[in-house]
Parts: sequence; structure tokens; C-alpha cells
Amino acid sequence: MKCKKRGKIIMKKKDKLIVLAGVAILVIASVGVYYWNPQETVSLSVDTLFKTTGSIAEVPSAITVADSNPFYPLIATPLAVHYDSEGNQVVIPLYVENFSSPSTAVTRAKDMIGRNVDLTIDGSKSPEEVSIDLATQYWDRSDAVLLIKDDQEGYNLGLVATPLASYMSIPVIVTDEVDGHVLSVLNKLGVKYYLVCGDITPSGEYLKFTDVNDIVNFTINLAEEKFGDINYVTLANPLDAWPPKVSEKRVVLSKSEEMRNSAILIGDFLNLVKSALLSPYVYNFTIPEGYKYALVKLDIKNLEPIDQVEKFDDNLIIMGSFGYLRTYAYPGERDSQGNLKQDMLHFETVYYNQGGEELWFSILPTFMTLDSAKIEVTVTIEKLSNPYYPLIEKASTVAPYLTAYHKGILFAKPEFAFAANDNVTLDGKTLPGNTQPFLHPELIPAINKHVYEAIHVPLNKLLSRIREIDTSNQKMLRESYYREPLYIALVGSTTMLPQYYYRNPHSDPFEHPSAGGYGTNTPSDFIYGNIDPEIYSLKPYPEDYIENDLFSHYPVAENIVGRLTAWDVQDMSALIARTIFYHSIIDKLGDWKDKASFRVGAGTDMQKLPILTGIREISMKLSGGFVGSEEPMKWPSGEKYFLIKRVKNYLEEGGFEVSTAHRGAAGHEGYTNELLREIKKDNPILHSILVKRIKFRQGYQNIDSLKNFSWWSESLFGDSSSLVVGRELEENSNFILSDSHAIWFEKTYSDILLFELGIPFGTLLSRVLDAPLRSPLDQLGSDTVRKVSGMKMGPSVMLVEGCGAGKIDCVPSKTTLANAYLHAGVNAYISPTTLSAFYGALEPRPNFNGGVGFGIRGFLKAWYNWKFKGEYPTPTFNEYIFEYACKEMFEQNVSLGKALRDAKNAFLPAQFNDTYRWTPPLSVIGNLPGEMTKNLQESMKTTSETDHRFPVEKYATIYQINLIGDPAFNPYEPCNEGAQ
Repeated sequence: MKCKKRGKIIMKKKDKLIVLAGVAILVIASVGVYYWNPQETVSLSVDTLFKTTGSIAEVPSAITVADSNPFYPLIATPLAVHYDSEGNQVVIPLYVENFSSPSTAVTRAKDMIGRNVDLTIDGSKSPEEVSIDLATQYWDRSDAVLLIKDDQEGYNLGLVATPLASYMSIPVIVTDEVDGHVLSVLNKLGVKYYLVCGDITPSGEYLKFTDVNDIVNFTINLAEEKFGDINYVTLANPLDAWPPKVSEKRVVLSKSEEMRNSAILIGDFLNLVKSALLSPYVYNFTIPEGYKYALVKLDIKNLEPIDQVEKFDDNLIIMGSFGYLRTYAYPGERDSQGNLKQDMLHFETVYYNQGGEELWFSILPTFMTLDSAKIEVTVTIEKLSNPYYPLIEKASTVAPYLTAYHKGILFAKPEFAFAANDNVTLDGKTLPGNTQPFLHPELIPAINKHVYEAIHVPLNKLLSRIREIDTSNQKMLRESYYREPLYIALVGSTTMLPQYYYRNPHSDPFEHPSAGGYGTNTPSDFIYGNIDPEIYSLKPYPEDYIENDLFSHYPVAENIVGRLTAWDVQDMSALIARTIFYHSIIDKLGDWKDKASFRVGAGTDMQKLPILTGIREISMKLSGGFVGSEEPMKWPSGEKYFLIKRVKNYLEEGGFEVSTAHRGAAGHEGYTNELLREIKKDNPILHSILVKRIKFRQGYQNIDSLKNFSWWSESLFGDSSSLVVGRELEENSNFILSDSHAIWFEKTYSDILLFELGIPFGTLLSRVLDAPLRSPLDQLGSDTVRKVSGMKMGPSVMLVEGCGAGKIDCVPSKTTLANAYLHAGVNAYISPTTLSAFYGALEPRPNFNGGVGFGIRGFLKAWYNWKFKGEYPTPTFNEYIFEYACKEMFEQNVSLGKALRDAKNAFLPAQFNDTYRWTPPLSVIGNLPGEMTKNLQESMKTTSETDHRFPVEKYATIYQINLIGDPAFNPYEPCNEGAQ
């Protein structure tokens, strides 16, 4: 129910815009929220505009436009989605494509949707020519037209106004001027009225927009008149269609050399110890003087034979000024069919006022059987005109299509963007360095201030305008949207629509900022749905500091938020098309839609064991922290064993046919007998035992494997790689849940189960002493950007527990796991953006030295409750949120965004006062470099010495889980749509 109308409404439906001497000034206030600025008009009544429509004679089956010009999608939008005078919708697919390098996401979306593309805008014509062609070919008549000036100002305004063209079924004309040719075309269509964006003046009756807020107000009134209540708002940034200009560029480093292998494998251990004593492969370069805004582009190519890369997942590790990277954090160079041609990494980032500064990086080759291979390194630096470099260029161009489909409001401003520059200061000083907080965490107070003041406050004003509530009455606004939330879709990257950085217990920008790896604090979109947050902090956090709300005991998201992101605008258009035409896609996928899967990685059970815990603590003190730890070790406890049963049970309650995989069996793929023979051939004596152990472990799940005939037969006599089913499960599942160690470009499943096998005394060194030694044996089972990019996923829902697996901020779009899954075909992806907490043990445990014991009592209690009562241990942290969201979708058939909002709102009231003996993050993946591992463990140690409710970890839990995808997406569940 809408809130009671109060005060004046902006631009009342019956108001007239009267012209005196050709110019009228309309000033109408909206409850102290927005003001309608002076507009140029000629004898044009608003009531007339609201009743104005066009008539489209013919609608194509689907449209593809070139990605070369930002106006093309805007021109095509009112043809792709429009409404008749009664409000009935017509919608067809709208794809954006690079015709010289088409994305497989687009080509697959076209195949999956199955509609022939019979209108192609290939980029050979100007926006004016294209817009006139479409208007004359597809419109019978149109009383009005949306006229957009062909420049940046025109785009900034026209972007926001384009949904109006869809709602009125009128064409979009992009031009520099209304010359005789343009005028003759419009006269033939019967155009009488003009909506104008930019510095262009038609002859006739027109309404000229000069401010985004004016367009938003007009759209609100028109949408309410035509559709009723508004329940969808899109945020975008037109600046992503106008990237900085490059005035100069230099290649500051170019080198090619042979590199020796640095991967630890037991048969080559002595050679590796020798090579470790030699100089590492370190590269240095300097940002040129005078480059105020410097775009640094790093290109590293691994030139080993591509079959070695594909067989063993060989890669290069990169450390240094850019943080922790790997070549498998990038899709690699691929052919038109998506096949891998070259292992490589492309990474780029912008620096502010760093002329003369030296940056560095090191490379560590990780080859399974090769002794060495050739690599190529190139660093190019470009001088930019400004620091607002979009991670997803032209993402905003598809925002009008999405908005018009949902009958919503598009709110887009260049001022939303954030990057360090002369105007970004802290304590009166500028902040030279990287322009984004991932590699420059000292920016976090400044970016939080920016998000709050430049985006949150204007968004609240817009929400006030929609519900006609005074902006000063924040409590009423909060209550209104909590009862009746609307959807807020963010279309674009985190440079254009920045995330807010909430406190994280393992790092903070004031005391111990962390750059690279997992970054500092908790990147989040939560604030976009939160109406009444307490204001940002510009000072060091007190020990008990947590971010609360003004009018609720715990933080609450009133509105429903989702972010649409992608590799590029091609993939963005494919994601939107898959979402809009979701049901026509899944109707062709057979029983795929009725399947769900849950994968759980090794190393996610934790224990403090007698004797071994003492050895770890003594070793840490004696070695100065080089080995050992005070935290629990990776050791089976049974917690994940029962979590699998619990998740399987509630997914089955949703009607799904559920498959599960644990530890080694959950891996992406396994070592075939042929691959094991190659490893053995590398060192026939030492590796003969190693390959037998790999064969037994890679398909091992848990104690149930010991009574599984297939595991015994394949491990002893067959090919145990057939037991490793992770990729198969994901490609064949509608709902996909996962729980493992992760980082933003990888989630790992074999983890310590396999990587400890590759080093001498692996169990002692890896599990007990936690030495910074890792073999590469577990990487074949990992889901990496490089692997996922080549998968063929359905339009699935993914809920992924694993540190940083949902991180998308401040890094190139092609280097994140989230975007790789969207590229592969997934429709919605939910995962933490940074270090996420978990417990990993079962209670009761002995109350000795923080819970030291074998965990037998806890396991037996859980087994008894499961076997005889049908009860399971209570899920914690993100697993609680995932379960709550799934159950709400099953029981109430709501959208994924609504279910996630409600789950996050329910978590703190339900579990805030629960206590734990420890909460290690799901972070320390098997092949994480030792230095980073020790830094994380040091930060983990500080949390175990405080409040055992772990309040900061729990608050970070609701902030770190973000929906990537359309927030209004309501996926198929067998118990709902399948039962109809």
C-alpha cells in the first residue's frame, strides 16, 4: 500500500506548461526533495505528453547492436521494449556485440533463447543514420520523439530519458541538429512534440531537459500514470561510456626469458631448495614523471606448451605492488570457440600523482612436470586525462533496456564515480597512490564519505519522491520501504558505482591496512538498500565499533539490491537477456531445472587436537611465527559432514534432485591415469608412491567413502578421476551451493587433502606446523577464472561460501570468479567479498585451552540427533543466510533478491549472541603464498582474544554477501513453478 500523499506532487498530471515569448518557467516543489528547474517549452501540456504514444508497425524478433557507440543501445531500446496505450508490454532480446571479437556469452545466449536476430546495427552508420533508419522502418506514426544531442552531455541526459521512449512507444533520434532531412522524416511520422536532451533546439512544441532530476521526476509521474506504483529503480553512471582520453603512452618494461620451475613436488624437492637460494624473478619499473593519472597495464604470458597448461593447470604466481595474482586469474587468450590458446594475465590499474615512483612484481612459475619455460613480460603506462577509468566500459548503455522492462526509474549521474584525485582528501591532505582502495586502503574513509554523500543521500531523496514522504522524516521513509521494499539494480562497475567498505575484523585502514589479496575492510552494496545507516567514520575505529542503523537495533536492509556486472557490455547484455527470457530458456533444458548440487571442499573442518596444538603453539613462539599457530588446524571434525546432509535435506524440500560432493570428489576435475603416469615419469622412484596416494585421495569424500565400492574399485584398479565430479555437477544444476576456501579468482576443493602430499613430511609440515610450503597438486581441482570461463553453465543460481569469491571491486572485470561464472551462463551469483567467518567444529568440546580435544562427543551427539531425531547442527554465518534465503524462495515463491534481503535481516537477531571458541576465515587456500598466509593468521589470532560472540565478524557477514544479478530475478523451483 502506498504511503498517504502529502504536500505537493512534482508536476501534477493536469498542470500546464504555458509559454510566454517562447519560454516558460515551471518551478514546482516536491515536499522539499527535488525542484523542477526552468525548462524551454512551446505550448506543450504535460497532460498531452502523458497521453502521447507512437505506433510500431513491425517488431523484429531480436536485435543486435555493435558495442562501438554508446548511443546504439539507446536508439534500439524503445523498439526492444515498449508499451501500448493500455500498458501492455512488448519485449524482445537486445544484444550488444563486438563483431570482430564476439563474446561466447552473447552467442550462447542467442542459441539458448532461440530467437532469430533479424535486426543488426553493425556500427557502419552514425547514430543519426541508425536512429532515422529505425524510426522510418518500424514506426507507423509517432506523436512525439525523444531527441538526444550526439555528445557527452546529450548522452548523460538521454540515458536517463530513454525509458520514457519505451513507455510512450516513441523513437529515439540522436543527432547534432534538426536539419531538413531529420525534420522531413519526423514530419512523415506525424511528430508534433519533442522531448529534448542536450544543446539542440527543434522547431515546434518541445520540452527540453537540462537536469537529470527533472527527467527522473517526469518519468516518475509518467510511470505512475501508466503502470501504478513504482517498484524498480536502476542506478548507473553515464561516465562509463566516455572513458578518459589517452594523451601519451610508454612501454616501460619488455622482457622475455626462460624461467625455472618453483613448484614444490617431492621428487624435485632438493632441486627446488637449490633454486630457492638463487635470485627470484623480480621486475621493477617507474611511472613516468608528469603522468598525473597513470594507467598501468601489466601483460604476462606463459609460453609453455598449451597442453601442459590444460592438463595440469600450470600457471605463474605474481606478487608485489599489484598484490597476489596468478595467470589463471584471467581467461587467457581464446579462439572464437572459447578454446584456450595462451596462458596469460592482463592486469590494469590507475595511479594518481605517482610520477617517479617505482613499482615491482615477482613471478614464480608453477609447473607440474616441466623444469622451465619461457615467459614474456610487458608493462605499458598510459597518461590519462582523468582517473575515472571504467572497469566495464559502456555498461550504462543497457541500463535503459533493463529499467524499461521493469517499468522502473533510471537514476544516473557522472558524480557517482569515485577515484583519488585533487579533490579527495583526508585531514586536509590529498592521497597519492592507487586511485582505488584495494591497492590503497587509506582511501576507505574517503570513499565511504563519497558513497554516503554523493549517492546515498540523493538516492534517499529519490525514494522520498517516489513515496511522497518528506526527506527529513527518515524514520517514516525507512518504515515505508521496510514494509514494501522496491528493487534497486546497480548497473556498472565499482569505479562508477562504488561499494561501501564496512569494518572487517582482520584488517582496517587505520591500524593495519591490507592491500592486495583480500584487501581491507568489507566491500559491500548493502548501503544501497539501507535507508538509515549511521554515518561513516573518518577516525580510527574503537575496539567495539560496529556499523549500526539509526532506527533499528541491528542493521537492516529496507530495499532489495542487486548489481549487474560482467566482463564487458557484451556479457552485460547477455546476462539481462538470459534473465528476461529465463523461462523460455529453461523450458528447453529438460530436467536440468529440477537439479541442485552442493560441493564442500577439504580443509573446512577445524580442530584443536591434544599434543598437536601444543606443538603448533611452541613452534610459533620458537620460530617467531614462521611456522606454527595458535589457531585451530585443518582436521576432520564432522561439521561439514552433517552440513552436507542438512543442505541436501532442505534442497530436497524445495523439490530438487540433489547431488553432493565432498573434499576431493568435489574438485573441478581429477588426475586421470594418463596424467598420473606423466607425474610418475618425472621421478619414477619417489613419484610412484605419490601417484598412488593421489589416486586414493582425489575421489575421497568422508567416512562414507570407506564403505563405497566404487571408491575402492576405482582407487585400486580403475581411474579415480571419474569420482571427481565438481564441473559436471555445476554445469548440470539449476541451484548450486558451495562451501570451500577461496579467493576472488579461485575456489579450491582438494586443498590440504592433496597439497600436503607433494612435500616431504607433508602432514607434519602442512597440517601441524602450518609451514608456508604448498605443492601444486590441489590446483587441478580448483575452480579458477581460467577454467570457469570455458564452462557451459545454465542460467543457474549460485550461493558460494568462500572468502573473497564474490569480490568484484577495484580489479579488472575479467579477473574475478563472479564475472567468469556470469560469462559462462549463470544468472545470479552470491558470495562474500572478503574474509568470511565459519566455525568448522561440533559441540560439545572439552573446556580446556580453548576447546582442545578430539571432537568425539560433538560428532556422536550430531550423529545421534541426525539418525534418530532427523535433526542437524545449526548452520552459522553465511550458511545460515543461504538456508534462510532458499527456504523463503521455496515457501513463498519470492524473488532471489527479496529472499536474500530477508535472510540478511534475520541473521543478526537470530545469532548475534551465539558464542564460538574460534572463527577462522574461509581463506587460507592451499596454494596461497606463505607470506600472505602468515599475515592472515596473525590477523586471525587477534580476534580469538576478544568477545566470543565475534560481533564484528557477524556484522561483516551481512555486509559481505551481495547479489550479483537482477534483484527481481525469481528463479524456477520444482516446488513452485514445477508443481503448477
